[in-house]
Order: sequence, then C-alpha cells, then structure tokens
Amino acid sequence: MNIGITGQNGFIGGSVAQAVSKAGHQVLNLDKCTRSGTFKELDLRGCAADLDWVLHFAAKTSIEASFAGPFSTYSNNLGSTLLALNIAYHTRAAFLFMSSYVYGIPKYLPIDEKHPTNPVNPYMGSKLAGEEICLQLSKMMEIPLVILRGFNIYGNCKTPGRLISDVVDAVRNRAPIVVNDAVPKRDYLYIKDFNSLVSRIVSEKPPITGTYNVGYGHSYSNLEVAEMARRLSRDESPIVVNSRPRSKDILDCSVDVRLIKKTFSWSPMYPLEKGLRELIR
Repeated sequence: MNIGITGQNGFIGGSVAQAVSKAGHQVLNLDKCTRSGTFKELDLRGCAADLDWVLHFAAKTSIEASFAGPFSTYSNNLGSTLLALNIAYHTRAAFLFMSSYVYGIPKYLPIDEKHPTNPVNPYMGSKLAGEEICLQLSKMMEIPLVILRGFNIYGNCKTPGRLISDVVDAVRNRAPIVVNDAVPKRDYLYIKDFNSLVSRIVSEKPPITGTYNVGYGHSYSNLEVAEMARRLSRDESPIVVNSRPRSKDILDCSVDVRLIKKTFSWSPMYPLEKGLRELIR
C-alpha cells in the first residue's frame, strides 16, 4: 500500500514509518505538506496522487508548553489536522488520527470509550477538538476514519520529563532514580506493540472505522516503575522519591482496551517488565 505519514521526525510517527516500510508498504513523508500553515500553500501535487492511508501523528505534545502557549497549540494541532484530512480527501485515502488521553479526572475505572471526555489542559483540548473535526469531515466527505486515544506509549526515546525515559536513562548511567511523585498510576504500551497494532489497522479492507482506547490494560504507579527498572538493571542505584506532585495531576489512568483488542484481533506482546528489560539491556 501507499501510506502517507505526518510527524515522522517524532518518536511515534518515526517508529511507525519504519515498521510499515519494513512490512513492504511505500511510505511518503507528508510533513512538507502539512507544515505550510495555509490551504492556499497546500500543493497536493507535491504530496501524492494516490494514497491508501494517511496516518496523522504530527502535533505539539508538551502539556507544559500548551499552558504557556495555548493558542499556538490549538492553531498548530488543528491546522495540521485539517491539512492532513485535506490530503486524505483528495487522494481518497483512509485517515488515522492519533489522539491522546482526553478523559480528565476519571469517573470510573478502567476507562472505556464511553467514559465522558473532559480536557484539563490545552494539549488535551486540542486533541479532542481534532477528533470532532475528523468526525465531522469524515462523515461529510466520506473519509474512512480511525481515532486512536493513546495513553502512554514508550520506547527507546530520550524525552526528559517523561517517567520511563528518565528512569531508563538513570539506570543506564547508574545514577539515582528520581521520582517526583510516587503515587500516580499509568498504563504503558511498548512502541513495538503499537506498531503491530497500526499494521493490523491498515491491513483491514475495508477499514474498520471507530474511536479506540490504546494501551496495555494494566497500570503501574511511578514508584512501581522505578523499582522494576532498578531490579531489571541489577544495580543498587538508589530511588529518590520527592514530594512534588504535579498540579491537578490524575492519580490513575487505568484503561479498558477490550474494544480495540477484539476489533482488530490484536494483543500486546510486551508487558511493562519485558519492555523495560529490552530498553535497559
């Protein structure tokens, strides 16, 4: 298939691009088309004549930066989504939109796709608004649409401020493992499992449309992650637990992934311990 991808310079987009390319698909980098900023500058002739899928991963993802510049976050994330949708429409491609956690403080656990949405930061808000744009245009313009609400996708990516990235970096360098808040629990999905999921999604003919939560299906506290990493490293690096909880942090994001597993006959193969072991060693 011919697959156009945005965000190939990012961790997830770049990993997916490599995975689908290895699977034998032709991959086209659409970033040059979706960074123009205006539709008048969008030259579809320079993008593609025929695509089977457009996978849209490009976005400003920093929550801290979204608070500092909320208007630019909305402008960037919604603008690039509209441009990517425009490409999908003109090339008659199916569209995959990479959303995020959009549920705010959970009303019940685990969180399924029917849980009420409630964006609590501009980044989350821009993703939820992007979902609505995708849903409206996919219906009006007959664009097959898959929305993925990713919880915490991790891998061999050094991103300071992200727990697993910081923990792995610490044990690799035999440095103290610093945890600012021991309590919050997150559901982690290894990038290789995510890549296999995307491969399943794009192989379905016709596309199976819908909105799906994406995770492993088991949550761990920050302290549990740190302790697991130290055990796997076979090192005696100390764990330093600070009392620095993030403002309005969500204490548990346990996710219900039964729908996406059933729909695409997919199951993640990397529990957190296996993923961490691979990253550390």
